[in-house]
Amino acid sequence: MLLFENNSVENTMATEPLFFRIYLENDKNRLEELLKKKQHISIHDQIDTQLDDLIKSKLPKKKPSAEELKHLKKLHIGDLSMQEYGVWVYYPWSERLVHLLDEEEFIEMRTSRNIYKITREERDILGRQKVGVVGLSVGQSVSITMAMERGFGEIRLADFDLLELTNLNRIRTGVHNLGLPKVVIVAREIKEIDPFLKVTLFEDGMTEENMDRFFLEGGKLDVIVDECDGLDIKILLRHKAKALRVPVVMDASDKGTLDVERFDLEPDRAILHGLIDHLDHTKIKYLKTNEEKIPYLLPMVGLETSSDRLKASMVEVGQSITTWPQLASAVALGGALGADVCRRIALGQYNDSGRYFVDLEEIISDKVKPEDDFYKVIDYSAPELKLDEMQKAADIVATEIHSKLTLTHEQVKELAAAAGLAPSGGNSQPWKFLYHKEQLFLFHDENQSISWMDFQNTASYISLGAAIENLKIKAASLGLETTINLFPAGSDSRLIAAFGFSKAEGQTYRNELIAGVGLRLTNRKKGDQQPIDAAVTAKISKNVTIDEPNAHLDLVEDRDSINEIANIVASVERLRFLHPQGHHDLFTKEIKWPSADGSPIIEGIDIATLELSESDRTGMMVAAKPEVITLLNKWGGGSAFEKISKGGVASSSAIGLISMPEYSPESFVKGGEALQRAWITANLNGLSFQPISGTLFVFDRFNQTNGAGMTANMAQELESLQYDLRKIFPALGNNCGIFMFRLSYADEASSRSLKRPLEDILKFS
Repeated sequence: MLLFENNSVENTMATEPLFFRIYLENDKNRLEELLKKKQHISIHDQIDTQLDDLIKSKLPKKKPSAEELKHLKKLHIGDLSMQEYGVWVYYPWSERLVHLLDEEEFIEMRTSRNIYKITREERDILGRQKVGVVGLSVGQSVSITMAMERGFGEIRLADFDLLELTNLNRIRTGVHNLGLPKVVIVAREIKEIDPFLKVTLFEDGMTEENMDRFFLEGGKLDVIVDECDGLDIKILLRHKAKALRVPVVMDASDKGTLDVERFDLEPDRAILHGLIDHLDHTKIKYLKTNEEKIPYLLPMVGLETSSDRLKASMVEVGQSITTWPQLASAVALGGALGADVCRRIALGQYNDSGRYFVDLEEIISDKVKPEDDFYKVIDYSAPELKLDEMQKAADIVATEIHSKLTLTHEQVKELAAAAGLAPSGGNSQPWKFLYHKEQLFLFHDENQSISWMDFQNTASYISLGAAIENLKIKAASLGLETTINLFPAGSDSRLIAAFGFSKAEGQTYRNELIAGVGLRLTNRKKGDQQPIDAAVTAKISKNVTIDEPNAHLDLVEDRDSINEIANIVASVERLRFLHPQGHHDLFTKEIKWPSADGSPIIEGIDIATLELSESDRTGMMVAAKPEVITLLNKWGGGSAFEKISKGGVASSSAIGLISMPEYSPESFVKGGEALQRAWITANLNGLSFQPISGTLFVFDRFNQTNGAGMTANMAQELESLQYDLRKIFPALGNNCGIFMFRLSYADEASSRSLKRPLEDILKFS
C-alpha cells in the first residue's frame, strides 16, 4: 500500500496570485528565484495573441495585415521585449505562471465584447461596486457570472462550508477541490478569470459578530446577495441591510424565483416583503428545531408558488432524500438572474422591489398539455334531501310506531341537538331529523357523506347509530322512553329510523352516560402509554355489549401489538393519501383549513384538531396538491405520510376494535350505538379517545370490490396488512370489523370539531 504525503501546493488555502512585472529589476529577480525553486511550474504565455487583439480593437474600421500588425505591436511595446511587456501572474494553488496584459489593457480587452451591452462608462461604474455574497452554492454561480461580466471591483464572500461530493450537482468545480472551503474555491475561480478583482473572504461565514465588517470594512457594500441557509442570518442581514440602506437580492433556484428588496430606495420597507411581519424576529437566533423555524421558512419559500417537484420533494426530505434538491440548470439561471439584477441596480436601470419568477417550464412548454392519466377522480355527489321527500317517506311508516306522547318543540330540539353531537366520519354529520305527526324520524342525508371512504354508506351508518344512541340517552334524561323502528320496511332507503316516545317508568336508560353526551370529543394528542385500570376497561366493555349482545369488543394493551397496529394504520393511511380518489376526497371533503374571514368550521375536520406539528402541518399543505401525489406515486415515495398517525397510535394505552357477526346496515347502525357508549364511557373516565377506523373502511372497500380501482401494488399491500391485523384481532376472522379506536391518557385536546346549526339538521312538518 502506497502512502502519499498531502503537502502539495494545491492543498494550501492560497487564494491570491503573485504579480511579477519583470521590467522592474526586483520583480525580475523574484520571478527567477521562484522558477529556480519550482522548475515544474507550468508556463502559459499568450501575450502575443493578446496584443494582437488589443491592436485590432483600436482599429475597428481596419483589418491590419500580418506585417502591419507586427509593426504596430512593436511600436506599442516600445523598448520592452515581448517577454517583459505586461505582467506575469503566478497562481500558487495550481502552480501556473500566466503572461497577461497589465490591468488597464487587460480590463479593456476582457470586457471588449460587452460593449455596448455595457458601455465603457458603465463598466467603470461597475468596477467601483462592492458586492457581498453570503452562501456559495447558488452564490457561487452569481459570483462567477458577475466576475465574468466584471460587475464589481470588490466581492466579499461568506461561507463556512467545505465542498462535498453532493455539492457537485450544482457547483461548477472539479473533484480535486473536495474538502476545500467553498470561499477558497470561488475566490480562486474569480482570480483565474480576472486576477485584478479584489476578493475578500469570510471563511467562518456571515455571523452576528462579523456582520459589521462584512458590510462596512473597506467601504459600505453597494448590494448584498443572500444565498445562505441559516434562517437567523437571512433575517439579521436584512435588518442590517435595511439600517445601512443596502439592497438585497436573493435567488431561490426554483421556478426562477428572485427576490429584490430595495432598502436603498425604500428605507422603511418591511423585510421579505412583509411576509413574516406577523412573527417575532427577535426570537430567530434562538430557534433550534425545524418545528420552530417552519413558520418563518414557509412565507420565505413561498409554498404556493413553488414548483410541483419541489413540493413533492419536501415530502421526501428525511425519508428518501436528506435535503431539498437543487439543479445545476436552476442554479445557473439564478446566477444569471442575480448578476443581471445586481448590474442594473448599480447602473440605476432598475429601481423596484418584489418577487419575480422566470419559470422556464412555464415559458417553454408543450402548447398542448398532456392529459394526466393517473390522477383521475370522481366528485361524488348525491341529491340534497328535501323536506317533501322526508314527509312522503315518513307518511308511509307513520302508523307503524305510535307515539304515546306528543313532544313539545323544545323537547324535539333538545333530542335532535344531542343526536347532532355524535361523531361522524370526517365530521360529515350525515343526519337530518323530521318531526312529523307526533313522531321523530332520522334520515341519512347522503349529500353530506358520500365519499370513497363511505363505501355502501357503512361509515355513515356507524355515525347514524351513534346519533341514535345520543338521542336515546338524552330522551331518558328528559323522562322519556324511546321506541325505535330501524330501517322501516317499504320506505325510502334514506329513512334510518322512526322514533316513538312514552313516559319512562322506573330506571331511565343509561342515566350514567348523559353527562358524557356533550363532553365526548376526539383527542389526537399523543398519550403517555400509561396502563388503563382494569375496572375502566371493564366498564367500556360492558357498555359495548349491554344493549347489543351481538357486539364484540377486543381491547389490545400489549406494546408489541400496539406498535404493530400503529404500523398497519400508518401504512393504510399512506395508501389512502397516494390513491387519487382517496386523496381527492380527503382534501376536498374532509380536511378544512381556516378561512380568510375567520368564519368557524362547522363541517369537515378542522386542521387544528389534528394536533399536527408545524412540519406535519406543512406536509399536509403540500400533500393537498394532486400534482404532488402524482409525482410521489411515480417515485414510489410518500412514506412521510405514515408519520402523521404512527406516533399517535404507538403512544396509546390500548387499541379497541368493535365487531359484529354480520355485514349489514343494521349491524353498522347497532355497532355505532355500541361505539358511542364506549366512547362516552372512556371520556367520562378520563381517557382520550381517537377513531382510527379509516383502516377498516379502506379494507371494507377493498374486500367488497375485490380491489377495484386500486393498483396491483396497493391491493397486494392491503391484503398483507389486513392479514396482519387479523392476527392481532382474531375476531375479524368471523366478524365484520365495525370500528377501531385508540385509548390513552393525554393532555387536553387543543380544539374540538364544531357542529352544524340545529336548523340545518332538524325540520318540522
